Amino acid sequence: MTLTDFDPDDFPIVVAIDFGTTFSGCAYAFAADDKEPRPLTSWPKQNNQYAKTPTLNLYKKANGDSRMVEWGWKSKMVMQSPTASKYVQLYQYKLYLDESAALTPWKKENGVSVLKAISDYLGALHEYVADKILQEFGPSYTRKSFRYCLTVPAMWSDKAKDVMRKAAINANMVTETDHPDRLMLVSEPEAAALYCERACKQYDLGHGDRFMICDAGGGTVDLIVYDIAISSQGRSLSEVTKGHGASCGSTFIDMNFRNLLVEKFGKRSDKVPSSVISELVETFAYQLKPHFDGDEDQHLSLPRHDCFEELEDLGAIGIDGSYMRLKASELKSRVFEPVVKKVLALIQGQLDGAKNVSAIFMVGGFGASTYLLDRAKQEFRGKVRTISAPYKPELAVVCGAVYAGLNPKVVTARITRRCYGIGMEDLFNEKIDPVVLKVHRINGIMCTNRFKPFVKKAQKVEVNECVAHSLFFIQDQVCTYYSVPIYAINGDPPRHTTAAGMSKLATISVPNPFQSWDPIGHKVAIEVKMYFGLNEIRGDVFVLGKKHTATLRFDGGNSY
Repeated sequence: MTLTDFDPDDFPIVVAIDFGTTFSGCAYAFAADDKEPRPLTSWPKQNNQYAKTPTLNLYKKANGDSRMVEWGWKSKMVMQSPTASKYVQLYQYKLYLDESAALTPWKKENGVSVLKAISDYLGALHEYVADKILQEFGPSYTRKSFRYCLTVPAMWSDKAKDVMRKAAINANMVTETDHPDRLMLVSEPEAAALYCERACKQYDLGHGDRFMICDAGGGTVDLIVYDIAISSQGRSLSEVTKGHGASCGSTFIDMNFRNLLVEKFGKRSDKVPSSVISELVETFAYQLKPHFDGDEDQHLSLPRHDCFEELEDLGAIGIDGSYMRLKASELKSRVFEPVVKKVLALIQGQLDGAKNVSAIFMVGGFGASTYLLDRAKQEFRGKVRTISAPYKPELAVVCGAVYAGLNPKVVTARITRRCYGIGMEDLFNEKIDPVVLKVHRINGIMCTNRFKPFVKKAQKVEVNECVAHSLFFIQDQVCTYYSVPIYAINGDPPRHTTAAGMSKLATISVPNPFQSWDPIGHKVAIEVKMYFGLNEIRGDVFVLGKKHTATLRFDGGNSY
């Protein structure tokens, strides 16, 4: 399919959605007038002032019924009501897009896959935010006026990012026929960097300085170091290190706390219903976890329930009346430190790769944690001049994503996460090519599965930089479409696509360029242009002077 050039003016309203493991948010701006994002702070059935809504889906327990009935705060309310047993609530499913996370296999409750859960949630959230946003604009503006910035972890694979694009299409945010640039995938730490970049003067950061973003959310922690450049055209950022991260967000602190509770309740823990334990974990997560400093003991409010009378030695457990006393030392060693140490190790890894970092900004819901910020200062104070959490760190990603939509040229260069290239045929070399790859073609003895690298791992690539290679299609059989496979490897480029560690990411399909009268052996020159400086791999194919869309279909995208 041939595409026209994308014109941002056709979509004057920038809408950013931060789809999170535990909470999700939205911000927007009118591109012509707004200099600052407007975050949505009101959500359906919300009973507090938090600017995000829970990432929760609710389904009825019915055979074959996979329709989502509630989401967000309303889902939470239903699960706290007497009718809770009639429903299934899905949560933390975003974690399953991290292929490196050690998780129990996903159970298709009510036949709902991870992709469907994400699609259902995004659909409901988008329906709500679209109506709220359009209330502020005249009748000439509709949902067709929106262009979207959807945030994704930098550590995610290309396949996981493609799942999010599929989910956005399923959620009716965009359509298959929309220009791909109408939906912009923005890495979460990059969005946070654009948010923090506006405070550079406040932190005395100037030309040549480097700062690190540690985006610590509910599920993942993402980190990247940026270099600041100031010119007559303003301030710009470029990646210094390959962004990396891990699934070690605050959700894992909650898991540790749940395990600690079960251990404290001892042999009679089975007398405490799972709903009560979940309520205790939630109380801890909302009321105690954010402000825990590692020094003061905490007191957890207990719900009214007869189950606590079934426990043995309440004093040893720490229960006194309607409260449970939690020792600071125990919370540190058993709940916080196992997760915080992983975050500190990630920060150290970025410092080792970047050198001379002037500031570390802690953003995200977990980034606002008093304990995490204090531990980062304790660990790195002698190495980094400034370690801080900016104003409203939980909104850094969603507001920064709006900035990305308003001015996508602030980030000028990125570091490639892997080595990327294409599969092709080339002349067979008896000395180094395996016989199993040897084929006879009209143009000679060829080697199949040859790998032609476009970029190497950890290579710095300008955002608008195009990597191009000229190839030939040769007429030797009747084909409706010709294809160019895209491969990646987390290491140096091998000679063959069959090498260990190589993965096929996608296929660029090109309509048959030959005419019916072209003879066997006829050659048609093609040019493959790839763009790796974006948050997604993008490509164009030129055949006979005509530009075609490089539609990347990621293998296994429907396996989630």
